[in-house]
Amino acid sequence: MSDNNGAGIVKGAFIGFTLGFMAGAVTALLLTTKTGEELRSDIRRIAKEAVNKVEEKAGMVKNMTKDKYNEIVNSVVSGYKKLKDLTEREIEFIQKVINEQKDIAK
Repeated sequence: MSDNNGAGIVKGAFIGFTLGFMAGAVTALLLTTKTGEELRSDIRRIAKEAVNKVEEKAGMVKNMTKDKYNEIVNSVVSGYKKLKDLTEREIEFIQKVINEQKDIAK
């Protein structure tokens, strides 16, 4: 459950960053004295910058997700190997006990 909470925090921070950036950009544009063409040009430029920043942040989240996935897979594989080794030792022990019981029964 803490993993979901961490993902929620990252997602919230990402959304907050994006909304804050866009609000600041729009405010800056509206408070300047520019012609319509200059304003449209600035809006296009800022939109492209926003897309680039969003893609960059999305890439960071994607990498974090891949890292977490790899961490989980490695943990599962490690646990499987430990369980397999333990099971093999238990099987050997059980076979040894059975063989000893057979020898006693003779």
